[in-house]
Amino acid sequence: MTGRFTFLLLTFLLAFSLRAGAQEGAVDLKIILAVDASGSVNRDEFRLQIEGIAAAIRRPEVAAAVRGGPHGRVLAAVLVWSDAAFPKYPTRWHLLGPPGSFEAFAREVEAFNVQAPGVPAIGGGGTGIGEALAFALEMLADEPTPARRLVVDVSGDGPESKPWKEGAIELPAARASAARAGVTVNGLAIENEYAGLHLWYRARLITGNGSFVMRARDYHDFRRAILEKLLRELSSGALSQAAPRHCDAPAECLARR
Repeated sequence: MTGRFTFLLLTFLLAFSLRAGAQEGAVDLKIILAVDASGSVNRDEFRLQIEGIAAAIRRPEVAAAVRGGPHGRVLAAVLVWSDAAFPKYPTRWHLLGPPGSFEAFAREVEAFNVQAPGVPAIGGGGTGIGEALAFALEMLADEPTPARRLVVDVSGDGPESKPWKEGAIELPAARASAARAGVTVNGLAIENEYAGLHLWYRARLITGNGSFVMRARDYHDFRRAILEKLLRELSSGALSQAAPRHCDAPAECLARR
């Protein structure tokens, strides 16, 4: 399904997931780390992002933050995105908290490669942030575990480019859908080429309760920034925040689209 009907259904499913967050088996957070692999990102820069995420997942303070939440469990996935017309590459969802779970997630993240022998190329083309966010919202809606909070983290080194794919979802529509559904969208601006990207992210990307932008000076600084970002999102204050409700019932949410 695509287009308007899909976004209506996503709004319903995501709102339902948030309202069910107090049920048994719920997690404190469902989070997607969306990684830029567009044409402005070379192989080394892509690996610096992947290795930075894996290193952060392995840090003991991240594990302590996850286990210190009200439920002590977080569902996490990584999504590699690029041009609006190109495939998206998600990991599986990983339940973080149990012994061995952080290492298993880090190893799957590290398996991403660009133009590896026998593997289709990952990335290239324009910067399709809207399509990436729309894909992430579908991932959140398709994963049925109730959550107190839903977050999509977008990291990248430039603003959205105009998609050449007909019917592509652009960022304003995807961002509005996330806001209606109570999904927090945060940003990590990698400012190696586009000075002031954090200002563009702040004005046009982030949305939701407690949303924020983190800055990395360049790809080598990404490792520091992604760790700080994860710890902020896993802090006790962030995990205890209730998701904003823009309507009192799913039918009202749907009517506003």
